Amino acid sequence: MADFFIDKMIEYLDMYIGMQPYCYFNDPTTAEKIASFEKMARIRLPESYKAFLQFTNGGMIVDAFWDQKIKKENEFDAAKWNSNCFLSLEEMKTEWNTMKNRNFGVSQQDRIIYPFIPFFRTRINEHLIFVCNNDHKDESHVFEAYHDAPPDTWGVVAQNFREFLYNYLKAKGEPEVMGDEYEGVAADFMGPDETIPPEDETSEMIIERTTKSLKYNPDDDWALMERGMACRERGNLQAALDDFNKSIELADDDAFYYFNRGALFEKVGKTRAALIDFDIAVKLKPDDCLYLNCRAETLQKMHKYKEALRDLNKVLQIDDRDLLAYYNRESIYRKIGEFEKADQDLKKIEEIEAEDG
Repeated sequence: MADFFIDKMIEYLDMYIGMQPYCYFNDPTTAEKIASFEKMARIRLPESYKAFLQFTNGGMIVDAFWDQKIKKENEFDAAKWNSNCFLSLEEMKTEWNTMKNRNFGVSQQDRIIYPFIPFFRTRINEHLIFVCNNDHKDESHVFEAYHDAPPDTWGVVAQNFREFLYNYLKAKGEPEVMGDEYEGVAADFMGPDETIPPEDETSEMIIERTTKSLKYNPDDDWALMERGMACRERGNLQAALDDFNKSIELADDDAFYYFNRGALFEKVGKTRAALIDFDIAVKLKPDDCLYLNCRAETLQKMHKYKEALRDLNKVLQIDDRDLLAYYNRESIYRKIGEFEKADQDLKKIEEIEAEDG
């Protein structure tokens, strides 16, 4: 397959969108937002893909059925779910965070940088990915990344993003998405992970690194959050709050940011302010056990035991081995005189601790 230059491919895409029906592509994103994600993830995206995002921030080609559904019934989300689509930068960041947090494909105990970048979702809800490492000379291949398979079986779908974009347009949104393991697999392209491990990076080092980064990109929301957490660790709480506030101004849909600010408010005794932030975090991620536990602890301090128990019961429905939820619920049961239930939770705590060693 020939090496397609990205500027030519974007010209082709622009022409294609103008001539062909069923195209739904977004407005472009900015170089600053792309750079912010790269610095947060500590990776570098393929240059051709970044050029694509600055032309269109994701999009899709649908078939005639879903085109009519969009136009007549405004079923855009359903059409997107049932089509092969390029993720927007924001969607990619969300999917990347989810994959990283779930140790999808590689454990974060083994690596510092999570190298798999999901940029494309297939109609069967699987991802195509880039593998980004410390070698930036050659752009990443495009690999399949199927849920039930390890990275040493994720085969090559295209030699690079340029080729994949060409294949996508040529196939009118129905490209081949099954990888060829004989061409290579994702595990072979991960490369070494040479970044300083987080456990070796002191709060002073984090502050120095992020402050230097923010000189070049003052709107890097993740760098601000990192620096804020480091400042909080060092006891500089006002500086931490300033950074948290700006992070949230820049990215007001990130549950983790509200959670961190809420924890800071809790630390300084501003319980109601903490509860507001924990409420927002839970609203953004309603099934996150950590956020639910923290909100329950705050509600308990405010003597709102019924609401706290509701959160803790939900946590234990999600994860019936969540020790923090059992500890918190046992405490509440004792405070409200439900001693039999408290003893049952204590027994469960002892069982889990014994099983976990």
